[in-house]
Amino acid sequence: MRRDVYWLALVQIFIALSMGIAGPVYSIYFENVSGSLRDVGIAIGIYWIIVGLLEIPFGMLSDKIGKKKIFMVGGILVSISISLFSVVSNFTQIIIAEVMGAIGYAMQMPAFYALIAEVTRKERRGFEIGLIDSGANIFYGVASIASGLLVVTFGFSLIFSLASILHFTSSFIIGKKIK
Repeated sequence: MRRDVYWLALVQIFIALSMGIAGPVYSIYFENVSGSLRDVGIAIGIYWIIVGLLEIPFGMLSDKIGKKKIFMVGGILVSISISLFSVVSNFTQIIIAEVMGAIGYAMQMPAFYALIAEVTRKERRGFEIGLIDSGANIFYGVASIASGLLVVTFGFSLIFSLASILHFTSSFIIGKKIK
């Protein structure tokens, strides 16, 4: 197995840890900030609509200017948006952070999947993609379990700071380790 497959598995693990730490408490936090579960649904809906609209153009852009570059810029945007979560104080600020995060995620995912296609071998693609994805799912689960304990013990700011650092680390790995 090629070394880049292991690096992509590690990248996926860092992203999964980031999402697993923040994901389970995200809605609770934003409901506390905005005062409304309806607003939480709107914010999440806006996020996914933006991701859906932008993945194709960013995928095309990654083909033109480079998958690693697009992934790294997207990862930095996601990292910044996650770090903003701990300082938002109203619904408008939540939406701004969500839009930034959605743009970053829409940049990352097509580039990431294209990198997977480039580094996995055709005859072992199923196994290698399974390796990348299964590790991510396990660590997402572990992070989700730890999330509640961490937020109760240390508060929301630590959760979002940790998630931001983990997501940023995934961008660094892509930039420095993937050929």
